[in-house]
Amino acid sequence: MDILIASLDHTLRLVFRMGVIMFISLFGVEILVQLGVMKYLKPMGKPVARLANLPSESALSFLSAIGSMIAAHTMTAQFHQDGRLNNREMVATGVLNTVPFHFKETLTFQLPIVLPLLGMKLCMIYIAAFWLAGVIKICFVIVYGRLLVPRRREASDAFDALECNPADQDCSPRPFARLLRDAWEKRKKMFLRMILLLFFVTLAVQLLMNSGAMVAFERLIIPMTSLLKLPAAVIGPITAYILSPTVGITYMSNLLEERLVTESHAIIALFAGSLLMIPATRLRRTLPRYTAIFGLKSGLHIGGLTTVLSMSSRAVMLVWVLVFFR
Repeated sequence: MDILIASLDHTLRLVFRMGVIMFISLFGVEILVQLGVMKYLKPMGKPVARLANLPSESALSFLSAIGSMIAAHTMTAQFHQDGRLNNREMVATGVLNTVPFHFKETLTFQLPIVLPLLGMKLCMIYIAAFWLAGVIKICFVIVYGRLLVPRRREASDAFDALECNPADQDCSPRPFARLLRDAWEKRKKMFLRMILLLFFVTLAVQLLMNSGAMVAFERLIIPMTSLLKLPAAVIGPITAYILSPTVGITYMSNLLEERLVTESHAIIALFAGSLLMIPATRLRRTLPRYTAIFGLKSGLHIGGLTTVLSMSSRAVMLVWVLVFFR
């Protein structure tokens, strides 16, 4: 009984402290998004497409990906079906469409969720991996386009056909009370899900620690962590991270809180977990979507390229952390 009470006490204190920070961060960021902060990424579209010898349709799809990557992929596939993009242009555009995700996640995931769980230093390193993936993909698209996509003269600019819809948020300003309500409606489910997840994961970890079960668990998995010279305690977060990054990061936050792992161990373990998580996620969720949108051959091509490019950024950051971060 004492173990349960002590675990509940620690869990409630941690959830309250983290919950306040997560609430302020999550809804503060969403209000900025509702105010149109993301529109400042729009000038990136045409220059990147032009550098990669891609037509204006690619730039338009890229900008659509700021709002929804699936919508951008669907638009790209439609342009291809209409004959406005050839196969190589579609592949390059499909990769380009995934770039905004890496920067958008800073506002929608890393700052409101990773920052309060891991702290400023580890959050910045984690963000750097995402930004590096975005930069690597942009560089790949530019090189791919210049080598394999001949520049062609466009009969018309895809942006010329756009009209401002009065119902669009960017076309009609909303009162601040409406912005607050929209931000709440957009993020309330995510916030409540995160609080519940934080509570149950923290409670489970505390019960394992206070009951001594974690010590027995560590003895069984020490050989699995010897390669990276990590403590056995990180195997739990690594396994959880493969299934869900949020769960893995929450689990790791508990270990950091209890000083069972160092910051160096934590970020190395998370990057190692992400190298396993990326292909697992692509096989489970992304490839079925891509093949449905782009067709089997092009969907596999785009999915394979984005998987390799995303993993390369994690591998680079893992090596950097192993060499320089102590």
